[in-house]
Amino acid sequence: MRVLRVLMGYAKPHLATFAGALALVGVITCLELLKPWPIKLAFDQIIDNQPLVLFGRELPFTALDSGAQIALAAGLYVFAHFAVGFIQLLNNYITIRIGQDLVHDLRVRLFEHLQCQRLLFHHTQPTGDLIYRIMGDCYAVQALLMNGVFTTITSTAFLAGMFLILLRLDVELTLYALCITPLLFLAIGRVGRTIGALSWETNDLESRLYSRVERTFGAISLVQAYTREPEEKARFEEESHHTFQRKLKLFSCQTFFGWAVGALTALGSALVLYVGVRHVVDGLLTKGELTVFLAYLASLYAPLSQLAQITADIRSSSMRIRRVFEILDQDQAMPEKPGAPALRITQGEVRYEGVGFGYQPGQPVLCGVSFTAPGGGLVAVVGKTGSGKTSLMGLLTRFFDPQEGRILVDGQDLRDVELRSLRRQVAVVLQETTLFPMSVRDNIAYARMDATDEEVRAAAEAAGAHEFIDALPQGYATVLDERGSNLSGGQRQRLSIARALLKDAPILILDEPTSAVDAETEASIMDGVHRLMRGRTTFVIAHRLSMMKRADLILVIKEGRLLESGSFARLMALGGEFARLHALQQKTGQGGPDVELGAEPDADGAAEEGQP
Repeated sequence: MRVLRVLMGYAKPHLATFAGALALVGVITCLELLKPWPIKLAFDQIIDNQPLVLFGRELPFTALDSGAQIALAAGLYVFAHFAVGFIQLLNNYITIRIGQDLVHDLRVRLFEHLQCQRLLFHHTQPTGDLIYRIMGDCYAVQALLMNGVFTTITSTAFLAGMFLILLRLDVELTLYALCITPLLFLAIGRVGRTIGALSWETNDLESRLYSRVERTFGAISLVQAYTREPEEKARFEEESHHTFQRKLKLFSCQTFFGWAVGALTALGSALVLYVGVRHVVDGLLTKGELTVFLAYLASLYAPLSQLAQITADIRSSSMRIRRVFEILDQDQAMPEKPGAPALRITQGEVRYEGVGFGYQPGQPVLCGVSFTAPGGGLVAVVGKTGSGKTSLMGLLTRFFDPQEGRILVDGQDLRDVELRSLRRQVAVVLQETTLFPMSVRDNIAYARMDATDEEVRAAAEAAGAHEFIDALPQGYATVLDERGSNLSGGQRQRLSIARALLKDAPILILDEPTSAVDAETEASIMDGVHRLMRGRTTFVIAHRLSMMKRADLILVIKEGRLLESGSFARLMALGGEFARLHALQQKTGQGGPDVELGAEPDADGAAEEGQP
């Protein structure tokens, strides 16, 4: 019932169409009730030459000759069936349209809801499972509407009208016909619960299978590099077989349920046939009335069987929709104060005051971090893998909020300003570049969808990307492969820099954008990076000495704490952790100017800092 209440809320914009469909249901019900009466006309009036009596009134068909009566009976029979079929087609179109609209609305709502959730939510939820809930489970709305709501209304209306007619024909025979209904509803209650539980389990297994496929092909290069195809195939085969077994059990249960309903209705029909024939022999019923009664009986058991099957369908569909509501009920969006003002950046000064943060309770990633980054300055953040550098920068974009302390930009607490205005004024260049399978121009303009072609070209030229873009088959209109795989690493990174340049944000975060490219490519990329940094408050998660020496402030992070801070000269003179790491770098890199600072390369992914 909760599922239906929520769905009715989604159906409000379609109430007029819904009302039209219900009106058609009423017309269909009336025509269905009229279907058997041409048969009574043929048996009683034409064959037995008895007056046609309907509910105690004789109908005026005796004035017609036999040929006209036969033609009338046949015409009425054809009209009833054709009219029902045509209106049923129209009703099906309308209900399908409403169902598709509800699927669309629910799917868009779920997609929008998921986009607003924190990164931590997405790191803990399997992507394949979320895709299945959007693309698969949402379709249960249409099944519930067509096989549940409308079929229930149609069957109930038809049963009510038929019950009244049958009572007028023969009360005793009607009671015999209805004697199996308690058994039907007992079967509905018992088997329906089993079908619902199996449906939930089946869809859960199916979504896990989606996640398995998504994970495998998302890391296909690693799978092939380590020749793990047989192991991945074995895992997929095992999970697929398990899902198949549960589906087979569900379908078997549904099939048995249908057989049981059919067996019960056959028993009821046999009982009515036996008693009905006796009533005809005793003169209580005419042959035409018995024929009409038997025709109604077939129609009576059809909606009863439908209602029984509907219960199973409703159980199955509602379980799938509950999986959608399970996500919608989780609100892990980044909180925002009502009426929060937009962030206004004048100098670009960034201040961390006693910031503490952790992904899991009791497992801090950052502890008591305090520093002030000068507006328009360059801040280098250094430290070993897992020290907390990426988490530190994630707090500045409000991907996460600190559990302790606060972060201010030009004196404004980030939690007190509009979230979109904050993120519009921060540009990020990540170590792993994300590109979409669309044109080069659209990938650059992703930062500003209203940018002109001239502005996109200017950003590409400033990032040193225009030359290779111009050499592509369709230039800026060239559509990239999935994840930009038809470009080199350096080319992808230059597009990322062009994207950040086009955004023209006053705060810039660079997560070691050149660690995965060769020295020649790095030199080209760094020209674009230096252009990008001009006049902006820039944070660089850095290992390169060239970046260190340019920095106005260096932050040395160790085990989630700010161990040292200051200029390059000051930290070298201090002779602490930074000087030790610098000496180690000089030793391992033979004193090269751009070798990495630290004992090992740093991907600094979230999982390495305690994030799930």
